[in-house]
Amino acid sequence: MDLIGGYLLVMLILFTGNIALLLGNNKINNIKFVLISILYVFSVFLILNISSYFNIELLDYFTYIFLIISILLFITVFYVIKNNKLKLALYIILAIFFVSMLLFGSNSSLNYFELILYSLLSLVIFFVVFKLSILLHHAKRQYSVIIGEYMCLSSILIFIFALTYNYTLNLDYSMFTPFLILTPTYQVIYVLIAVFAILVFGVLLNDAKGGNMLKEEIHDTWRN
Repeated sequence: MDLIGGYLLVMLILFTGNIALLLGNNKINNIKFVLISILYVFSVFLILNISSYFNIELLDYFTYIFLIISILLFITVFYVIKNNKLKLALYIILAIFFVSMLLFGSNSSLNYFELILYSLLSLVIFFVVFKLSILLHHAKRQYSVIIGEYMCLSSILIFIFALTYNYTLNLDYSMFTPFLILTPTYQVIYVLIAVFAILVFGVLLNDAKGGNMLKEEIHDTWRN
């Protein structure tokens, strides 16, 4: 995995989670969800495969690309998510995501097998996050607020990429691999996953307590 391929993996994880959360705001049956999942993973693989045929030299411009993506995410949060326009936010995120995949894919050296692995990983993340998003509707906070917080964290991480990209690019890779450079980034993603898991667990716990309290109230009412 080269450096841009590592960045591509991080962006794939962040945006796939974001898209799945936005789709979680819609009532989608199982059959429709399976079709959407297949269409999504096929689109990811197709774009990554097409991007490998482009020869666009952008290594010196990824600082600006990261910065633009970060700003667009912030704008989406404060002007779209804030007004609870999640459908518009979904279209914007999809556009940013696929353009980003095209730019990053055209500057990476991923082989065909790695493209398949990236696509399958996107499918797993898409499925898991979408199913977990159903539980977030039971949280006390508005669903749009939860999505906005996730997008803010993603935007901050991408902004950090913009600040550190040139230093990372100019490092001597004969001493270590690009994967080791991005290890702290992956650790940040692990933290985001852990926070998301804790949030889901809290929702389940509150839901279970609420169910028990409801049962007790019904039992008391029936006794009286």
